[in-house]
Amino acid sequence: MAEDQLHPWTGQFRDLGNDDQLAVARLVKEGGAVIGSLEAIVARLRRTQRLALLRIARRGRIVGVAALKTPAQAYRTKTFTAAGIAAGLFGDAAELGYVVVAADMRGKQLSGGLVEAIAKDLPGATYATTDNTTMRNALQRAGFARLGTEWRGQKGDLTLWTIDPRDRPARDALSDDDRAAVAASRPPVVASGFNHELRET
Repeated sequence: MAEDQLHPWTGQFRDLGNDDQLAVARLVKEGGAVIGSLEAIVARLRRTQRLALLRIARRGRIVGVAALKTPAQAYRTKTFTAAGIAAGLFGDAAELGYVVVAADMRGKQLSGGLVEAIAKDLPGATYATTDNTTMRNALQRAGFARLGTEWRGQKGDLTLWTIDPRDRPARDALSDDDRAAVAASRPPVVASGFNHELRET
């Protein structure tokens, strides 16, 4: 039915009205992408570069979100070090995160569309981390490549995924074996007490 159709939207958090801003913050909180008060999550969302949303036509309910963020340098370095990758290779990389779909809409393969909505217009190098197979598949379909080794997060084994639209042709030319060889050449580094995940949708 037309009233059940999903409408995608991309833009900046500040472009949303107050009610929509709170709805996005609630979705992020309920999905477990961020732990904290709604006020703290709204403050984080205000610092994002761009959002991708899915909205049901009926009642205008927001049921999916993904964000392009600007992580702190120390946080970015910790992530890459945990994967055994030199952070300098992605020293100013943005981060894809806060990928959440409402509980009653999961299992409909919506996360892939959210990831692709962010990935299709990246300003430069971007990374993401996840411990979820569905999200790994979504990242790969959107052009991300896995780098480095797994490390233990709070909820599972995390993997690092990167993309740089400026060198996508060169990356696409690498075979899976070549990518594996690059990853294997990095020494494994194990980190604990650290977890930033894309949530299954």
